[in-house]
Parts: sequence; structure tokens; C-alpha cells
Amino acid sequence: MSLTIIEYYKLTKPSVLYLLMITAGASMVLATNFDLNFVTAFSGFLGIALIAGSSAAINQILDFKYDSVMERTGKRPIVTGKISVSSATLFAVILLICGSALILYFNNFLTWSLTFATWVFYAFVYTKILKFSGVLNIVIGGLAGSMPPLLGWTAVVGTIDPLPLLLVLLIFIWTPPHFWALAINKKDEYARAGIPMMPVVKGIEYTKIQIVLYSILLLLVSLLLFATGYFGYLYLFGASLLGGIFIQKSWMLKNSNGADYSMNLFLYSIVYLTLIFLLMVADRAVIAYV
Repeated sequence: MSLTIIEYYKLTKPSVLYLLMITAGASMVLATNFDLNFVTAFSGFLGIALIAGSSAAINQILDFKYDSVMERTGKRPIVTGKISVSSATLFAVILLICGSALILYFNNFLTWSLTFATWVFYAFVYTKILKFSGVLNIVIGGLAGSMPPLLGWTAVVGTIDPLPLLLVLLIFIWTPPHFWALAINKKDEYARAGIPMMPVVKGIEYTKIQIVLYSILLLLVSLLLFATGYFGYLYLFGASLLGGIFIQKSWMLKNSNGADYSMNLFLYSIVYLTLIFLLMVADRAVIAYV
């Protein structure tokens, strides 16, 4: 029984879900300046997580034939046969219904409509169309993964404001270098699956240059959050340090042989996104309570 639960849990892509919910949760705190209504925040957080998990399950259902030829995804539960397509579909539908019910009852229609649109975009538009559209697939498709700060924000305040849009922009710029670093390491697998990731189509060296450029842009966007007055000097120092390390690791990758340092950058990018959102909360706490 426990093994079955674990396999269903894998359908939600927990490593991806972790990042989505860190950014959504931090945005909730920023939206209310720590004055969270527990019921509203918890229902919004859980509802967003359930719908995100549903979209991940749909993604695996539609992608299972590609997942089966890639080592990275070869142990996913549908590929291994531990969960059937019909069971996975039912699971995805239940998550979508439960998440929608929570958000519509305890939060607001705006949050649900944005979350549902993100679900459609990732589960179907990205999975079936954008992923195979060319080298900018992850750039455009990254919009789905960029939405949680806006979803978390609207869940607790019910409005769309400039700060969460800047947070969406930050993740949107972060996504390509994050994913391209992985794609460099898994280039042969993507080629075998027929997915036109940038390293497959344009080559590894071209992709490395793009990663460096996006890393520089990421630093500039992160500093824009200070320049617009949303965060203070603690954030400025931390964002500069985190962004500088990102650029340094990108440059190391550019000057390396083949896929050397690609996973190093990929793993750091996860640390970066986690820390910069925690930094935002810490900076706001300093401003509010010191």
C-alpha cells in the first residue's frame, strides 16, 4: 500500500512541485506582510499544489512514450507500469477537482481561473505542442512554471499587483538556464526521444552562450526588485551574491568541455531559486520588524 502511495506521489513531480510551492508560499507572505489568514492561505496553498500535481500527472500520461526512452524519466510510474494510464487519469482528475473546490470555496475565482489556465497551458499546450515546437520550447513553456507567485498572491489578496508580476518575470528568466543546463547533460536522451531541446538542435556550445546571457539577465531582473523599492539592502546584497554565483557557474560551464559542470549549474539553480525567495521574505521581515 505504501509503495502505491509513493508511486502516486511521484506522479505529481515532487521535486518540481517543491519549487512551485516555495515561490507561491513566499508570495503569500509578501502579499500580506506576514498577516496571513491561516484558512485562506492554507486552502490557497493546498489548492494550488493539488492542481499543479494534477498537471504534472497529465504531463506524464501524455509523455509516457517519450519518458520510456529517456534514462532520466524511465522510472516514472506509468513507464514502469506500476500505475496504469486510467488510474493516473482518475488521480489527475481528482486532484484537479479537489484543488478547484478548495480555491473556489475559500479563496476567489480569480485565483482559480489563473490556476486552471496554467493547468491547461502546462498539461496540454506545452506537453503536446510547445515541447516539440523548436529550440525556444522551454522559454515559452516556462511561463507555466513562472505563475505560482501570482497564484499565491491572488489567493490571499484577490488582486493582481506589480510585485507578483515581477516575481513571475524573475522565474521566467530563471527557467531557460536552469533547464538548458539539464538538457546539455541529457542531450543524447532528448535526441533519442525526438525532443528539439536547444543542445540537440543548436549544439552544446551555442546553448552554453545562451545560458551565460540569461544568467546575466537574471541578475539584472533580480536587482530590479530592489531598484523599484520592493526590497531593501539585505535583499540587494543577497541577490547580488546569488546572481553573481549563478553567472560564475554559467561561465565555468561555458569554458568547460562538453557537459562538464552542467549538473553543477542545474543543482545550483534550484538552490538559487529557493534562497532568493526566502531572502525576499527575510528582507521584508527586517523592514517590518526592525
